[in-house]
Amino acid sequence: MSAERDKMTGRLRKYHSNFYYVEADGVQYECALRGLIKKEGTEPLVGDFVELDSVQPQSKTARIHRVLPRKNTISRPKLANVDQVFVVYSLKEPEFDPNQMDRYLTHIELAGLKAILCISKTDLAATQADLSRIQTLYGEQLGYTVVFSSVRQPETLQVLSKLAEGKISVLAGPSGSGKSSLLNALNPALQLRVGEVSEKIARGQHTTRHVELLTLFADQPDTLIADTPGFSNLKLNYVLPDRLRDAFREFAPYQSACAFSDCLHVDEEGCAVLAHRADIAESRYQSYLNMLAEARQHKEAVNSTSQKAEFGYKQLDRKGKDALRILRLKEKNRDASRRVVRQQVSQLEGDLSEDLRFPDVDAE
Repeated sequence: MSAERDKMTGRLRKYHSNFYYVEADGVQYECALRGLIKKEGTEPLVGDFVELDSVQPQSKTARIHRVLPRKNTISRPKLANVDQVFVVYSLKEPEFDPNQMDRYLTHIELAGLKAILCISKTDLAATQADLSRIQTLYGEQLGYTVVFSSVRQPETLQVLSKLAEGKISVLAGPSGSGKSSLLNALNPALQLRVGEVSEKIARGQHTTRHVELLTLFADQPDTLIADTPGFSNLKLNYVLPDRLRDAFREFAPYQSACAFSDCLHVDEEGCAVLAHRADIAESRYQSYLNMLAEARQHKEAVNSTSQKAEFGYKQLDRKGKDALRILRLKEKNRDASRRVVRQQVSQLEGDLSEDLRFPDVDAE
């Protein structure tokens, strides 16, 4: 039996079937999670740097002892320490949906990350105008980097390769948009599973089932990219209205001139954004209104919650060691103690013995 190694640090590359796969010193370890991490309320995310203990070099197993501080996170897909996000959306099959694209971009803006639009399947464009409309709105007016690509036109993939070089990137987008196909075109050795788009519902099938950081090029170990499951429902039901407003970059030039600092640019008097509606794309403004309705519902739910939170935190002293911050549950959420369980069982047995007494057969 091999001896355990001391603690070591690695990057979480994949989470699948309740196991965490961490790369450390060029070796991938299958890892369990230290119990106290869950009590601390920490969820390890793909992309996290973690500290391992109980390392077994021969079996390539270990335990995640601690999650190191992150520079950023995104919630959907769940990832940490990301440099940029490629929003992959097909031009056709399925049809390009501006509202859905805006939802992806808003999530990325809220996370404080750089978004790059990658419009795939551009070989299906009927006219150049199909591409020009997207470039004009998202590239020229909003300032995003827009890349048009097709796996049938290998020369278009060179731009993607250059943008990904030396960075931790994420491919995000709906199912069927061609994320896995693009990665296979960039590096055929990946051999990722690719699905077909359903003709009945015009939607792609979920071929990527989990989030994983992949080495895009064998000779560039620092160039990592995540292929992620596609999402069709990206609600903004976790953010307050003012944060949502600030995620729309086209409002920035005007909103400081609004009469009220908390203006949401809907129907307020003296709104400078409304005064410049002609300069804002109608599709973007409608996307904003749709998401604002969800953010307002979230705010109402927050305001209407008068009872205390079900969960909190407490400090656990550890005899000279640093205090540990762990979850504290309200009384109704705590598991009963062993003593209480034994008392309940004992009482139940007593009740059953009373109910199941046989009558005295000699009694008349």
